[in-house]
Amino acid sequence: MDVNYPTVNDQPQDAMSAPQQGRMSHTGNKAVQGAPTAVVNGPAEDKLKQAGSPVQGGGSPAPANFEHTAPTFYQEPDPEVGTQSRAPAGPTGMLGHNFVKVNRIYWLGWLANMFYWGALVFYVYTRIRYTLSGLGSKYEFYGIVLLVVECLGATTILQYGTNLLFRSVHEKYPRDPDNPSKPLTKLPYHIRVMVPCYKEDLDIVQRTITAAAAAELPRGCHRTIYLCDDGKDQEKRRWINSLGPDFVYVSGRQRPKGEMNGKSGNLNNVCSQLYPTGVPIPGTELICIFDADQIAKKHFFLAMVPLFDGGDDVAMVLSPQAFHNLNNHTDIFNHSNIHFWEYMQPGYESLGFISCTGTNFLVRARAFQDVGWSPTYTLTEDFALGMELKKNKWQCRYMCDYLAVGEAPHEIRNCFQQRSRWTKGHFQIIFNPKHCPLFQRKLSLPMRLLYCSGVWAYVVGAITTPTFILIPMITVWIGVFPIVISRHFALAATIYGVATNLLQYLVTKYSHTEALWFANLANNLLWWAYVKAAWRSLMARIFFCCSQITFKATAKGKGKLAVTAFGDLWLHCTVFIVLTATIAIGIWQLLDGAAVLSPLLISVLWAAYAAIPSFLLLLYSIFGPGLVMQYFCKFCFIGSWLCACGALGLLWAIKNYTSAEFSGGVAADKDSGVLFRYIHRLG
Repeated sequence: MDVNYPTVNDQPQDAMSAPQQGRMSHTGNKAVQGAPTAVVNGPAEDKLKQAGSPVQGGGSPAPANFEHTAPTFYQEPDPEVGTQSRAPAGPTGMLGHNFVKVNRIYWLGWLANMFYWGALVFYVYTRIRYTLSGLGSKYEFYGIVLLVVECLGATTILQYGTNLLFRSVHEKYPRDPDNPSKPLTKLPYHIRVMVPCYKEDLDIVQRTITAAAAAELPRGCHRTIYLCDDGKDQEKRRWINSLGPDFVYVSGRQRPKGEMNGKSGNLNNVCSQLYPTGVPIPGTELICIFDADQIAKKHFFLAMVPLFDGGDDVAMVLSPQAFHNLNNHTDIFNHSNIHFWEYMQPGYESLGFISCTGTNFLVRARAFQDVGWSPTYTLTEDFALGMELKKNKWQCRYMCDYLAVGEAPHEIRNCFQQRSRWTKGHFQIIFNPKHCPLFQRKLSLPMRLLYCSGVWAYVVGAITTPTFILIPMITVWIGVFPIVISRHFALAATIYGVATNLLQYLVTKYSHTEALWFANLANNLLWWAYVKAAWRSLMARIFFCCSQITFKATAKGKGKLAVTAFGDLWLHCTVFIVLTATIAIGIWQLLDGAAVLSPLLISVLWAAYAAIPSFLLLLYSIFGPGLVMQYFCKFCFIGSWLCACGALGLLWAIKNYTSAEFSGGVAADKDSGVLFRYIHRLG
């Protein structure tokens, strides 16, 4: 069935007043006479099968004693079939209590955090006490700068560690006596599945709609599916029209010029008409949002919906994302995001932090309306939505189960564009005084800091990555090493290195070690994207009249073939060439007589370690995410650990110089200019 939703500006005022004033009254469990109702039932499945969609099972019909009225919409003539009406539905009722969170202590996380804290304090003390003064007045500032950068990096590790302290305990739900494999919910929820799309191919959208319709529901729950098409695709319209009254094609919205977030505008257009202002929304009305490429598994709703029974203030239930086209062994852009889905999000849930991720989630309609629907002031509407819900005292739950499968961008341009969009969206929020988390009085101080942690991670990544690329270059090319090496430093660096890796690689599955390595690799690849996004967001804020940021959807299907990666590769290509030259010159210097046990060899290993991200990106651009790339990733994974361990071993092997000896090695006129080489040649 088909309805065109015009924007409010396109609607006559009296046309909107009718549903708002006369069609939305509720009288207990009885429907208002003349108001339409809707349930998901067997005929809808038959329609999907007739349309060629592989459906296995459908939604449960509403119980016989239950009906819920729904608004009548302004009806715009359909150019193909004329004026029609359609019937959304959903029950009234509340649980009568709020959610009480139960957490358990994650002891391994506590131990790893305490070890890291102790190692960090010892490392910073050692760096200040033993590794700076020997550089001499000429180079001491250089050593201090490196120490400050190291401390910046440590702040992000500390923030990550807080997510490993607690885990939430999910209560057990009663089972359906007629079907023990299914949970039994306390209320008969109506799930309105919304699939926003723009220019995605029809076959992509068909798979998503079909899977959403095939997913089983708890007994007594029912659903309506909406294809929210901003692309006004007539082929999509005809296909949805063929499926029956429980499937609604939504279009007709006029996109404002310079619209920042088309997805939010698309969803808000539907929600604002499903739930007119001033009409109470039943607590059992749930909205489920799938991106156009996300295919729900059969038990998606069985796992997600019962979590709303936790309390009336549960606004959102989140689930992780997985991708059918992802090779986990070549995931240099960290699409799998294991460190986030399986380590950070469970920690966020235990801390009460709401981190919405944009798809594969359900939100209570009254909570969604309470925060003004999907935020339009940023490109990252999902992150902003979580913050708005938290400000209004709503709670969120997380189901750590991969319940939907989507399509990850594997073209380099699409990957960088997606991450740039995420980064810009976060910086838009920070640079906006009205929405900056630091200025939100409704948030506690810890929550303000947590909502700034994403931007802080971008800032730190944009500083630390280029710094650690430059250090070995400066050492080999100019001859200045910013740390006085001693047994004190070797001990502190070893303990700190072990503590850092224990915390970062504290995994529940051995296979996650590789995934977390890819997470670090991706941050090293994306530092320039962070810099550009921050600059663009700042300029857009200062000169908003001439520098607009608009939403650019990640290309999928045939559209992804028309992208080019040159603009993303040039810098990494340059970095790789310069680092390769640095390694070559360093090796030449070693062969030319420089002592092997010296900071020179450490810098060669450091340069090799720093070159790995750019090296893999260039290989990815040539071979793609196939078998050849998989072998190179495995080689670099092992090589990076060998470089790190080799550098630590050299710290212990190098002669323990005093500060006076080290500063006395500053280059004389006859030397090549390497701070440490003069000593080794004398010795």
